[in-house]
Amino acid sequence: MLMEPRRNILIGPLLQIALTRCWAQRDELLRLGVVPLALLLVIRVPLQSLGTAVGDSVTANSVGDPDLTLKIVMLGAVYGLVVAVFSVNWLRQLTLGAKAAPGLGVALNMRHLRFFCVAAAMIMAASLPVILLYPIFSIVLQAGAALLAAAIMLFLIAATLVARLSPTWIGIAIDAPMRLSLAWKRTAGQGFKLVVATLAVEVAAMAGKLVLATIFSVTGLAGLAPMTFLLATAIVDLVAVAIELAVLVTAFPYFLRETV
Repeated sequence: MLMEPRRNILIGPLLQIALTRCWAQRDELLRLGVVPLALLLVIRVPLQSLGTAVGDSVTANSVGDPDLTLKIVMLGAVYGLVVAVFSVNWLRQLTLGAKAAPGLGVALNMRHLRFFCVAAAMIMAASLPVILLYPIFSIVLQAGAALLAAAIMLFLIAATLVARLSPTWIGIAIDAPMRLSLAWKRTAGQGFKLVVATLAVEVAAMAGKLVLATIFSVTGLAGLAPMTFLLATAIVDLVAVAIELAVLVTAFPYFLRETV
């Protein structure tokens, strides 16, 4: 007889289990994260410079240099691909063990590309309503407030899609994909809990980076060792991704049917 999975997910225990799993496999996290971390650091250097240049090119009558924006989009896509490769390998490590993600995890195959495509599609889907509503934000709110409102809206929509469709993209990583419609149905009623759990990790990461920025600023290291600061923040971001993935993969069994 087929039974629907239990759906009594609790945020506190979910976070605790995810952190425990990450700590227990910290050596594997280091193994799978060292190459992506190096690549992300290499990408962040020009990405940061381009972001500053675009900000300087923005005027009251222009949104910025389109060539610079295109370069940012391209670098962002490469950045996203690196994160996708790491995510797939880490998910396989958490669920299937080291044999499913051997070596340094630098091999690229179709599951990584499918995962990246699904992630890109979710980002584009989350961006569409923000793009449509931003003109209203810009009329009602001041420029800074409008950008903040758009960023918050984008994050909430993206986080909801990531949480509600997690059985699909986790399934892609472990070669057992679930249909989008079925994933949306199975996670009904649990999306808010998953979003809160991932938001808690994200807030902790932001707090960690704020502490790092304060330390580097007070000690003068921000100017003396900017690459060290970029490396430290990249480590925080990658660890946060690993924990968020552990949160969602821990909840994954709740969305599978059980045969008894």
